[in-house]
Amino acid sequence: MTTWFGPSSALLGAAIVLAAPGCGNTNNNVTASDGGSDSDATTGPTSTATDGTITASGSDSDSGETDGTGSASMTSLPTTGDPTSTSNGSATSSTTDPDTTSTTSPVTDGSATDPDTATTIEPGTTTEPGSTTMGESTTTGPDCIPTGEETCNDLDDDCNGIVDDVDIGGDGICDCLNIAIFGNEGANPSAEFQAWLEAQGTQVDRISLDITPIDAVTLEKYDIVILDWLVRNYSADEAAIIKTWVEAGGGLMSMTGHTNNQTVVDRPNSIIAPMGLAYNNSQGFFSGPVTQWAQHPITEGITSVSFYGGLYVDITEDGVAVNEVIGTLPQGPVAVGQTRIDGKLFIFGDEWIEFDSEWQQIPQIKQFWVNILAWLSPQNFCTIPQ
Repeated sequence: MTTWFGPSSALLGAAIVLAAPGCGNTNNNVTASDGGSDSDATTGPTSTATDGTITASGSDSDSGETDGTGSASMTSLPTTGDPTSTSNGSATSSTTDPDTTSTTSPVTDGSATDPDTATTIEPGTTTEPGSTTMGESTTTGPDCIPTGEETCNDLDDDCNGIVDDVDIGGDGICDCLNIAIFGNEGANPSAEFQAWLEAQGTQVDRISLDITPIDAVTLEKYDIVILDWLVRNYSADEAAIIKTWVEAGGGLMSMTGHTNNQTVVDRPNSIIAPMGLAYNNSQGFFSGPVTQWAQHPITEGITSVSFYGGLYVDITEDGVAVNEVIGTLPQGPVAVGQTRIDGKLFIFGDEWIEFDSEWQQIPQIKQFWVNILAWLSPQNFCTIPQ
């Protein structure tokens, strides 16, 4: 498995690396960076600014801050301008061996079939047709024959109706998720979050670090996409591809507030606005913490979450999605969950929940992430039965 920050890494490095067949990989050979980037952001409610002034509205960086310097251990970035990468953005694809039992989509031979009739995959094993998930997973029906302990192989080995529900560490996070993080990490160190995420056994790739277009082939490898410090705006065509991916069962999370300028509004909005959600900076950048929560799977066990120099979220009902405001500050909604056909979105108005300072001082931050990933996971795939 590739490393988080190496020059050839597909996780945090420069190239788009596809998730390995078979979903999870518990032998993650990953070294997590401790970040180390200088930031004008404050480090918490009891700290003072390190290199700038905090605006009256609570911004976490001054107006002179560049769009990001990336991690000190990442591929070299320009000293001015937006965060970029030398990634060539290449993507490869894998083919499915016709002799394996995993399928990527229903296949017919042209003959009429009864949708209520089970389709034989291999001698002695059948699966109910019409049930698919992200990550090329296959669910099995009532005639499933257990083959042993559940593993990350896109199959329901224990016939409990959930594909790849593996949680070796017992932390509540499925070990078989394939996750893509778009853009660079935040300006403050976030090694603890990154190491924790990779330690779950998930496949995590940091991609979209340059202008290489996002396409359906790239997205189909992932179950969850997290928008971090984006390096550019996305085209209408790319946004439509991401929207289609979500509606087919993908889980999308967005963070913002990485710097005090319009880019942290426009760039994520180029992806999420076509789905009826958008960041709004009409009231400037403001701070929390967030303590007002609605009842929701993401908020279970959560009473307070960090929020420094973030934005509120606008909601436009489009008749397709079901939106839920699950976290608010006086300025407006700052945490919104959306169920969109077979997929889900979670839009959060800040990025401090990934920083080491918050992970070390606020134990609930980790539980917040556990809840987020569990809720965003595709239905009947890689979820942990409670």
